[in-house]
Amino acid sequence: MIIVVLSDLVNELKIFVRKALGNSFEHGYPHIERVLNNAYEIVDHEELDIDRNILTITVLLHDIGRLIGEPHAYYSSLFAKAYLSDRGVSSDVIDCVVNAILYHSYSYVLEHNIKPICEISKILSDADKLDALGVVGFIRVFLYGERVGRSLKETMDHFNNKILNLHKLMHYRYSREKALKLRERILEMLRYLNDELILENKV
Repeated sequence: MIIVVLSDLVNELKIFVRKALGNSFEHGYPHIERVLNNAYEIVDHEELDIDRNILTITVLLHDIGRLIGEPHAYYSSLFAKAYLSDRGVSSDVIDCVVNAILYHSYSYVLEHNIKPICEISKILSDADKLDALGVVGFIRVFLYGERVGRSLKETMDHFNNKILNLHKLMHYRYSREKALKLRERILEMLRYLNDELILENKV
């Protein structure tokens, strides 16, 4: 019975989240789709016994709080808890989803020392962080920096202080291996950028 209910919620949420978050490459629905793909890949490669409906619902809701503000993970968790409770989802599923949403946030975990209580928490954390790496992640960092008014120095510091260290936070072998490959792409992009900035400064 719960499987049928959750599958209905997945379809409902896909429509809602797509409209709510829009098409921003940075944190809109395209980001949700990429994280979903990452999550499914982790499950398949690691052969994890996971309810995909619960995983999908978690990914769909993990950034919905950005429509309210920061800390977005906190607001996303509040929305998820209210939404799932209202639809009669069991408390153990809600607890897992809420924990996963809180745990996916790098800054929220540092500030509140959140620990994962279910496998889905680890999957979402890895899947979301993978989307911060590679060419996609490189573009997203600059889009976000432009939106919030970061200087170029602040953006470069963000790469060095956070992005280039994300591979250390991965829970699964597949995630770590993919993160290291994507990290190399960022390093290459940064080398190109640095070369062009040096040339620009000489003009």
